[in-house]
Amino acid sequence: MRKKRIMAILLVSALTVGTLAGCGKDNESKNNSAAKEDGGEGVTLTIASVNNDPFMMLEKKSAEFTKETGINVKFEILSENEVRSKIQQDVGLGGGNYDMVTLGTFDMTTYYNSGWTVGLDEYFDKMSEEDKAAYNKDDIFEPVLASCTDAATGTLAALPFYSESTMICYNKEIFDALNLTMPENPTWTEILELAKKCDGYSGEGYDKVAGIAMRGKAGSGENQYIFSSIMNSFGGQYYDKDWNTTYDSKEVRQAWEFYKELMNYAEDSPTTCGYTECLNLFTQGQAAIYYDATVSAATFESADSAVKGKVGYVPAPSEKEALSSTIGGWGMAVTSGSQHKDEAFQFLTWATSNDYLNLVGESEGWTSVPSGTRASLYENENYLKEAPFAKMTAAAIQSAKPNHPAVEETPYTGTSLPNIPEYSSWGTTIAEELSAYIAGTTSLDDALNTCYKAIDDAAKDGGYRD
Repeated sequence: MRKKRIMAILLVSALTVGTLAGCGKDNESKNNSAAKEDGGEGVTLTIASVNNDPFMMLEKKSAEFTKETGINVKFEILSENEVRSKIQQDVGLGGGNYDMVTLGTFDMTTYYNSGWTVGLDEYFDKMSEEDKAAYNKDDIFEPVLASCTDAATGTLAALPFYSESTMICYNKEIFDALNLTMPENPTWTEILELAKKCDGYSGEGYDKVAGIAMRGKAGSGENQYIFSSIMNSFGGQYYDKDWNTTYDSKEVRQAWEFYKELMNYAEDSPTTCGYTECLNLFTQGQAAIYYDATVSAATFESADSAVKGKVGYVPAPSEKEALSSTIGGWGMAVTSGSQHKDEAFQFLTWATSNDYLNLVGESEGWTSVPSGTRASLYENENYLKEAPFAKMTAAAIQSAKPNHPAVEETPYTGTSLPNIPEYSSWGTTIAEELSAYIAGTTSLDDALNTCYKAIDDAAKDGGYRD
């Protein structure tokens, strides 16, 4: 019954976003996974892929895989919203278009539990000892592997392609001018005080900078992604271990009040600023502090960045407990409907191997490699030379606790985004109420009451409790 509820929720969401596939150019890929070739050589695999830079690079480099194996790989490149909709429509309704799909961390175990993708452990079991050693699954950071694993069964649902966490970045030039010191392991209270002191700073090359650049735009993956990590460190959570709603706790209330106060020292019109806007502000030297994804650091250290060489990096802040670090990113899974599962798994292990990182690093530059998954990358001197943020990124990822997201025990996993399908709905409700509270168009009590009801209704409607 639970699985049926999950599938219904995801399919309704997908059909709301887009129309069913099956006409025009979309139909061209249908014959790929339906091909009847035997063995690897001559097989064509089709992957539904998000259109971000690491996967665009993978499409380019997949020709090397074809040279090695004789297996062709066709990419269907889509935007993030499109790829989720297309995948849900296809695998949920048994369309059979795709052998492999790219999935965000939040989606991996949900798709597996819906029966849309297959567990990967049996395919690892079939590998030769030599191939197992070459792939070296133990090289993958434990929190990253945990985020790809179904907590209830211990089944590996996907392989991670790249991963990220959160951290504090700060402009050392501004801090030096103001004679400020960033703690090695700051608390949120310390970050607030530093943002206050930096807010409005003007000096050589700077004009009335924001104390901190931090997402305020409403969205379950925008302000809520950031705020949820803050709430976790304050001791808040969504449900107790028995699925009773806990969004009326004093810890949740304190996190809301803190977030609003911190936003007083953020960018102008913070409710219009999401990830991209905050990234640009800090890159242009218009903010003193930045809290967001570790992947942002590559932009700050790029050749056209105004803050290249001026940025310091420290771990995500703690408060009651060090639970602000998140695990995000993208991985790949094999669909249940694929007729070439062995070949699809072969491609997944090739694309997520250390050999692939070396292939990209040596031919495209080391900051182009998909990062955040393997410990060995953070021991590679070639990578470390080009990425001054590397060690802090590794520390942030290793400190994340996807199976222990809150101070107290929870029935869900996932760091800032709980791994339950209902989150996409009530996460949006929280995001909108949080934005309205920051803007002053709703009271704290009204906002929390609305959020509580949405979270509580989801627990009952989803069958988690009566």
